[in-house]
Amino acid sequence: MSESKAKSRKPVPPIEADDAACVECDTAARLGLSSEQGEAVTRDASRAMGHDLSLPDIEAAAKIFSLLGDAGRLQLVLRCMEKPQTVSELAEAANMSQSLCSHHLRHLRDQRILTSERRGRHIFYQIDDDHISHVVRDTFAHVTHD
Repeated sequence: MSESKAKSRKPVPPIEADDAACVECDTAARLGLSSEQGEAVTRDASRAMGHDLSLPDIEAAAKIFSLLGDAGRLQLVLRCMEKPQTVSELAEAANMSQSLCSHHLRHLRDQRILTSERRGRHIFYQIDDDHISHVVRDTFAHVTHD
């Protein structure tokens, strides 16, 4: 970096308590919650889980449930639970274009539902960890339970 650019950089101020509160307010707004509702859901989730959670944790969980709520994406996840698969295999199995399949896979990877690994010319997608497999299996166990 040139010396003139280095001199023109301003130091980043530390995050203060008011800024942290703003992050919580912004997150609550993205979730469609008032500040009070955001505090309540954070409190209740923390109590249910047995450790402190933040509103961004709630937002991340809601995003995962939202992604798994789409039947097409759920099918991709189910296929990846069987074995690692390529975009072409997944697109063919799900009867969707490779472009749409890649779009869904990117969102699933961004939320750490799936992970990808390059092997030669191909990229294989698989479940990121056992937590996701448990969520999916437990959900199907719940809906099929009498």
